[in-house]
Amino acid sequence: MKSIYLCPVCDQPLLIHEASGGLHCCKKHHFDKNANGYWTFSQAKKPQTDSRQVMRAKRFLLESGIFMPVIEKLEAMLIAAELSDGEIHYLDYDCGEGYYLRELRAKLAQSHYGRNIAKRLCAYGITEAENALFSAAKIQSEAKAAVDSGETDIGCDKKQDTTFIVSTLKKLPLADDSLDLVTLIDKQLKGKELLRVLKPGGVLIQVSPAPRHLWQLREFIYPDMQEKSLNIPQSKALELLQTERVSFKLALNGEQAIALLEMTPYAWRANDKVRKQIAAASFEALEIDFVITVSKKR
Repeated sequence: MKSIYLCPVCDQPLLIHEASGGLHCCKKHHFDKNANGYWTFSQAKKPQTDSRQVMRAKRFLLESGIFMPVIEKLEAMLIAAELSDGEIHYLDYDCGEGYYLRELRAKLAQSHYGRNIAKRLCAYGITEAENALFSAAKIQSEAKAAVDSGETDIGCDKKQDTTFIVSTLKKLPLADDSLDLVTLIDKQLKGKELLRVLKPGGVLIQVSPAPRHLWQLREFIYPDMQEKSLNIPQSKALELLQTERVSFKLALNGEQAIALLEMTPYAWRANDKVRKQIAAASFEALEIDFVITVSKKR
């Protein structure tokens, strides 16, 4: 049986072995989902990974619901997008622990208008950080166990598990024109790899920092910072369909602000002195400022 995957060794299509559920290509390269619940197709030479302490801090902060306005806007824009009929092959690129993927699917499943989309999603999360996917797969397994025990029936459809994949992001193990939907959250669109795997007419939803994003936090790193004009990410290969700006404020302590900093490209610029200053500070109105774009591949 065919799959949407390409062999990471020889780039040949991977077929599904019906008896075992494993994957194999015509050149006899074989792959199985590991005992932890995810696939390992290839590994980057120097993957960006977080310590267990940083991962716990990030997860605690995200699951407190601080970015729920972003999730809600993503849900509304996804419902309004021109998605194909039938199955929707959906990839969350560089998904980390899968927070946005998980919450967006749950939000759609609870929505009157989104339920039809949620039922048709075949979701994939891909990243280079294996420790993050280990956590994502564990969270999914715990959610399924909660459904089995009757503790909850929200946000977990056992027939529609997310497929988690460890892979280098420079070369995705996916066939050309194989995806109907891609989300790119707080990351830049670089190169042509995501465009290669997106179908003509397929939808790309990108969440990008807007000028005021984390302004009070960034002032510690860039003391002479000046506000720039809003930049809408665009590509010649994409037709821009919709743009929305999501802005709100958060009250965070210094420890929470450090965890939030670790989720951004600014983290590597913050030396020990700056981190100590941030940890000792209190943020009563930290600005969150994103621009969300919905585009269609030409």
